[in-house]
Amino acid sequence: MKIRLGLLALGTALLAACGGTSVDDIEDQAPQGTVAGASWTMKSAVVTDDGDRFSVSLYPIEVMACDSFAQSDTQILFSAPKTAGEYPLKLELTDLNGSQTITFVTGPGQNVISSEGILNVESVSADKVTIGLLAEADNNSINGRFTTSICKTMN
Repeated sequence: MKIRLGLLALGTALLAACGGTSVDDIEDQAPQGTVAGASWTMKSAVVTDDGDRFSVSLYPIEVMACDSFAQSDTQILFSAPKTAGEYPLKLELTDLNGSQTITFVTGPGQNVISSEGILNVESVSADKVTIGLLAEADNNSINGRFTTSICKTMN
C-alpha cells in the first residue's frame, strides 16, 4: 500500500513539474509531425470564415486556394477563434463553447481527436490569418505555424 501511495505522489509531482504546453513549444516551421504513425507535412491550408469561428483544414498535398471540398487520405481539421490569442486544447462535454480540439483524419472514415496541446491564433487581418498549433493523440502529432488567406463563405 505504501508503494502505491508513493508512486501516486511521485506521478502527481511529475505532472505538476512538467507543466502544460505553451506557445513557446510551437516550432517556427510548416506544421509537421505524424498522422497514423507516418511522417506528415502540411502543404496546403484552407481557412474559411464561418461567422463566429474559422474552419481550418490542413492537407499534405497541394490544393486550390479556398477549395473547401478538397480531399486527401489524411488531413488535420479544427475550428479556431477569430480573435488572436492562446487556446489550450481541451474537451468540454458540458460547455461546447469551452472546447478546443484538433482532429487527425488518419484514413477514410477514421478520426483521432486531440485534446492535448495548444492552438495559437497569432494574427488576424481582413484577409489573412497566422495560426500556430501543437497537438498529440495516440501516434499522431503536429507542430508548426502557417499563414494563409481567409476564404469567405457564400450565404
